Amino acid sequence: MPLDTETAEFLAQSRDGKPAPPPWEVSLEEFRAAVEPFRALSFDIVEMAEVRELNIPSDAGPDVGARLYIPDTGQREPVIVWAHGGSWVRVTVDLMDAYLRFISDRSRCAVLAVDYQLAPEARFPTAIHEVCSAIRWIREHGKRLDIDPGRIAVGGESSGGQVAAAAAMLSRDRDDLPSLDFQALMLPLLDVTLSSPSWDQLGEDYLLTKPQLQWALQQYAPEGDPTDPLLSPLHADSHAGLAPALVLTGEYDPLRDDGKNYADKLRASDVAVEHIEQPSLIHHAPMAPRKLPAGRDAVESVAAAINRALHT
Repeated sequence: MPLDTETAEFLAQSRDGKPAPPPWEVSLEEFRAAVEPFRALSFDIVEMAEVRELNIPSDAGPDVGARLYIPDTGQREPVIVWAHGGSWVRVTVDLMDAYLRFISDRSRCAVLAVDYQLAPEARFPTAIHEVCSAIRWIREHGKRLDIDPGRIAVGGESSGGQVAAAAAMLSRDRDDLPSLDFQALMLPLLDVTLSSPSWDQLGEDYLLTKPQLQWALQQYAPEGDPTDPLLSPLHADSHAGLAPALVLTGEYDPLRDDGKNYADKLRASDVAVEHIEQPSLIHHAPMAPRKLPAGRDAVESVAAAINRALHT
């Protein structure tokens, strides 16, 4: 279907304005700073029962920072461990603060948002192991934080969806990690070969481009095998036994086909999966809900799915 009015205007303004230089033409600091304007386009700040800064021991090296959001429900709630997007290279938990509060409030779940180390300072698979460390840590320490460590999910958006999906695979395969009750993957990057038809259809004119992501992959996994299942979960030999999943894709997101194909593979492996394709949704919309109703609707859908999965 055609783009909604708000998204069409947003894209037109982006094209008519001064174009952002490609990441390989600016410093890493400038590239990271370029996402700061999204802070003003995010959700209203929702008050939480508690927001706590944590340092979690990590299998990947030094402690990893995390922020725990506990919703104001008056009960001990389940927890979802969250990996933010940003092409592995930029974005922080602090930038996503309002968005994470919104997910916690609407899902009625605690959110443990992992401030994993960014590339190129830390490369594949560091972020995955840091998220896995957070999953194990919250199972062991959740009770003293007044959450229910018996109900744990993992989730993420964009490149964070890749990190979350890989962590779900390791939680299935490793005895030292708890089994997960759910995985929530929003606009996930699940195949770094970037070869699906939606890349050809949508990979130039909708803000996320193939050259940008190819550059990011060189920062994150310069020597990685694109078919390594931890890098491209779509290419895993087996998807059986994975946690039940939501896969939310966007009609105008170049990652669309990979998400749909992943949902199909989960379904074929007898994994309970819900696939939502959000109309008019471009890749960056969930970071701009004040401008783009489709982005707000997408995050609402993800939070509702987390609520259903962890409260029934």
